[in-house]
Amino acid sequence: MNNDASGMRMIYEGPLQIGIYAFIFFGLFALAITLWVLYRRDTLRIKYLLLVAWGILPPVWFVVEYFFIFLPYGAPGSFGFFQYGQDIASKLWAAVFALISIDLYKASERAKEARKHETSEDYG
Repeated sequence: MNNDASGMRMIYEGPLQIGIYAFIFFGLFALAITLWVLYRRDTLRIKYLLLVAWGILPPVWFVVEYFFIFLPYGAPGSFGFFQYGQDIASKLWAAVFALISIDLYKASERAKEARKHETSEDYG
């Protein structure tokens, strides 16, 4: 296989490639669910859970993919493309993590204001 040819470059070959595509689809689905939850739910508990999940799972996936999938099964000569894909994915992960963090901060500030407002009404 020539990885320098124009068009889509393959990092993996054979049945493993289908599994990776399924995992990429799962990741995009998780992103869509995360964005839906952020803007449809206003509970801090769920947002903290999302922050923890997005803070731990993607970095673990990057390590697992590199050491346990790419090194033993990667197509020869495809490391540059693999590295580029990991770079793009890590930037997307960082953006989602930042978005969750900002939304969580805003939600916690709203909760503080609501508690303060309730307290002032109880005593006023």
